Amino acid sequence: MSNKKRRTKIIATIGPASEKFSVLSQLIQAGVDVFRFNLKYSTIKKHGQIINEIRKAASEQNKSVQILIDLPNFSFLEGINLAVNRKAEYIALSYLEQVDEIISFKKVIDKMKLSVNVIAKIETKGALNHFEEILDEADVIMVARGDLGESILIEKVPFAQKEIILSCKKADKMVIVATEMLLSMTSNREPTRAEVSDVANAVLEGSNAVMLSEETSIGQNPVQAVEIMSKIIYEAESWQKLGHLHIFSDKNKKFIFGA
Repeated sequence: MSNKKRRTKIIATIGPASEKFSVLSQLIQAGVDVFRFNLKYSTIKKHGQIINEIRKAASEQNKSVQILIDLPNFSFLEGINLAVNRKAEYIALSYLEQVDEIISFKKVIDKMKLSVNVIAKIETKGALNHFEEILDEADVIMVARGDLGESILIEKVPFAQKEIILSCKKADKMVIVATEMLLSMTSNREPTRAEVSDVANAVLEGSNAVMLSEETSIGQNPVQAVEIMSKIIYEAESWQKLGHLHIFSDKNKKFIFGA
């Protein structure tokens, strides 16, 4: 399944469950496109060592993977230095409230001559209120549904997600959907039917990437979570190519699952 082409990227978060070289190799084989490092946990030194292991594992498989450094509200310079030294492709900014924070951050990385895609995590009311300005300045948008669900009424999160994805598509900006996508797989080998629908719908809405957090960082089945996510994405994209619901009314078109 990992050898089949997907438009939608899979982002996997690194943690105790996935930091060993053997697991990293299996994750790459299963279809991980981007590895996320959450700097709230572990040390900069250890993150750097794991990035080296990822590059080595990818090279052995003749595959290309990318690195995402997720910055908390502290250790900015350490995180930026890590991105510089390990040639990260993405840096994510947490708990943004307004566009000035992105502008200031870009000035810092410009001085350090760091060429990287800046991800704006949308997880606060402030970010929603200033979304249009943030969208203009950011390179990538992440729908960080966990903290967003703490900032707004939880029943509004799905609609915020849809509006954000639609806006990103119109602006031709990459958009990531994150948090609890296959959460039950932290302890189970199979996801719930609702989780499968969640991943598929994120793809059908137009997400460029979907992200695993606890599933691959502390879960019992990190590789299986990636394999399942890859299968869901492939099915959603295959179905999408045939014109959505029109396949049921057009006798000349027949959807073959997995084709």
